[in-house]
Amino acid sequence: MRPGHRPISYADLVVDRFQNWPLTERRVDHPPGRALTLHDLPVVHLHREDSAEVFLTQQVSGRLGGVLSASGRVDVFPDTGWAQVRLDTDGDLFLLQSLVSLAIQANDSASRPPVFAVTNCPMNVRGSASEPSWRHRRVRVRRGRANLPA
Repeated sequence: MRPGHRPISYADLVVDRFQNWPLTERRVDHPPGRALTLHDLPVVHLHREDSAEVFLTQQVSGRLGGVLSASGRVDVFPDTGWAQVRLDTDGDLFLLQSLVSLAIQANDSASRPPVFAVTNCPMNVRGSASEPSWRHRRVRVRRGRANLPA
């Protein structure tokens, strides 16, 4: 390796891979990193060089969570709609590309009104550095009269 030459990281490869997609690169402050947004909606977060978080929506992550978790490459946070992909190989980049395609379809408000609210990604730590913010932000939806207090 030449002096001053920095090897390219998987996070850099992710940004390069989605350059011609309908996504915009932004800076993320909490924790530091980069994001790829779709119409100002965060779809991909890159907080570290070896992982990416994708906002699939709660419905999609609930439907595919078991299969994605079984792959051993993805951690799914169904309460938030986010999934974290480990980036170690080119195959991981292809998996991420497929998940981002699903995320764009699930989150594209240009074709329909938004159905799901965006929650913080699992890396957005609030209060304690050891516990992800999605543990603090569980929202329970009550449906019908059976769940109403007496």
